[in-house]
Amino acid sequence: MLQAIAEEISLRLVANRVISIEKRKYYTYGIELVLNNLLIFLSITLIGVLTRKILISLIYALTYCPIRNYVGGYHCKTYMRCYFTTLLLYISMLLFDTYLADNRLIVSYILIAIAIPVIFIFTPVDYGNGPISDDDRKKYRVKSIVLITIAIVGFILANVLHQTEISFAISWGIFMVFSLMLLSLFSNSSESRRKK
Repeated sequence: MLQAIAEEISLRLVANRVISIEKRKYYTYGIELVLNNLLIFLSITLIGVLTRKILISLIYALTYCPIRNYVGGYHCKTYMRCYFTTLLLYISMLLFDTYLADNRLIVSYILIAIAIPVIFIFTPVDYGNGPISDDDRKKYRVKSIVLITIAIVGFILANVLHQTEISFAISWGIFMVFSLMLLSLFSNSSESRRKK
């Protein structure tokens, strides 16, 4: 569905001479990504409004999405799988936030303590669409570290202000990035062994 919409938009851009036919495939891909991210963000916002958890939903999305873009890690093969996987990770945050209400703070610290060192050591991880160039690797690493540092400052501030729901949302977002990073590292390692 997203691909068809992106194809139609890029075709109209070519017809209106906004882009050249040679660049259409790149624009189509970019439009697909934007549409997918927009659909995910709107779904998270809607679920946040319906569950009356809009603030932690937005905090989670603003932590997870930017960091995920630069850290890398496992990527689904289709937009539909990506959409449902992202929503599953988000809904798991809402469920754990509810059921861990009394232990949110300690769980948040544990998640951060596990995820941060691994992310700092391995970022960025190849996406599976081919290796990342050395120049991009350096840029992604710097951006990853800056975004993680901002998230950690937010995490500390939330804890100082006794906002355990916010600190939990930040730690869960970081931990989900870490989880997808690990999944990619293990699958890349397994694939390397199979090729040998």
